[in-house]
Amino acid sequence: MADAVRYDVIVLGAGPAGSAAAKRAADRGLSVALIDRAVFPRHKLCGALISPRANKAVKEVHGIEMPDDMYLPSRAVEFKWNGEVLRDITAPYDLTYSNRLDFDHWLRNSALAAGAENWEGTRVSRFLDTVNALELSDGRRLEYGVLIGADGAASPLAKHLFGQAFDNDKIAFAFEAEADQPCDGVSDASMSIDFRIVRWGYGWNFPKRKTRTIGLGGIKSVDQDLKALMAQYLELEGVDPGSVTVKGAHLPGGDYKKKPGRGNILLVGDAAGFVDAITGEGIALAIESGAMAGDAAAEALAADRPALAETHYFGAVKPIQAELDRVRRIRGIVYAEAFEKHFKDRLRHSDWVGTAFFDVLSGERTYAEVEKRFAKKAFTKALQGVASWPSKMRRKRAG
Repeated sequence: MADAVRYDVIVLGAGPAGSAAAKRAADRGLSVALIDRAVFPRHKLCGALISPRANKAVKEVHGIEMPDDMYLPSRAVEFKWNGEVLRDITAPYDLTYSNRLDFDHWLRNSALAAGAENWEGTRVSRFLDTVNALELSDGRRLEYGVLIGADGAASPLAKHLFGQAFDNDKIAFAFEAEADQPCDGVSDASMSIDFRIVRWGYGWNFPKRKTRTIGLGGIKSVDQDLKALMAQYLELEGVDPGSVTVKGAHLPGGDYKKKPGRGNILLVGDAAGFVDAITGEGIALAIESGAMAGDAAAEALAADRPALAETHYFGAVKPIQAELDRVRRIRGIVYAEAFEKHFKDRLRHSDWVGTAFFDVLSGERTYAEVEKRFAKKAFTKALQGVASWPSKMRRKRAG
């Protein structure tokens, strides 16, 4: 076997989270290997609404802004309820719609330009964390000071650490298709979110320059046929299900890792479960947590104590985790059948609901503020029993 190649930091996964971790670590003078089993550009299931918070994170971490030809701007929004339009809203700022094929490739190139080494098309066959090494499928070995897992919701690294990448009762599953409905040149091409096309989930229809991205996702263990609902949703959105290719993937469903890593191994983005289960925002949290992991690696290695990476990182992500705790509580109002009539009424009539939605996407409002507002409502006490997960799963855990 050839001699092992050593890096200060190895990052698994070159999406937004991994590229942010690699960029930040390289900026701090560390040697970095950026590994991905795919060859870029590559497709990724995602609506790819790049929120103002995500755009801000890109600028802060990478020091760049999306070029005009990479996104479609629009302010038109529809809130729907199983196909029924409840409300048309004009967003207070441009919403930017890209596609992950271009967006991820662009961010990965930024990390490589900062000095990270490109190991695309590389598969890891074994994690040898007792000797701080990876064995690749071709037999080569890479050693690291800190290992960062940005390898998605079905993270092999998370499975290695914890026995499973996710809790099958709590993970969400999504279907998505690209419809041949170009929106480039369309004045204020509307996006829509359907809050009841599925139970304990939502549907989305996002305009792009060359297509529309239509998809839905819901907690996997809820008794419903997501594939059949996807076909129904496509028809409601004016698309023949037989005319598109439907793809599926797991998505974090609000069940984040309390301790996203161990010692000198850190999990970021989807691999850590850092996704807002109400808005679906994951890109901003991926970039933010990736940068935090890069900083944590640098701090631990500077002290010559790689195992302290978890201490630096766990402390840094606590605000993200606190917000996701609030998301789990608040989404009981959004998803639970007990509040269906009330939430539908609020979507239709409440200016505050729309304002809060856009403020959260922009990062101008926290869920702590949203929760405080809900706490004034008379149904708060009843909400406590249904906020985290569907009742079916609560009964399963109790049994």
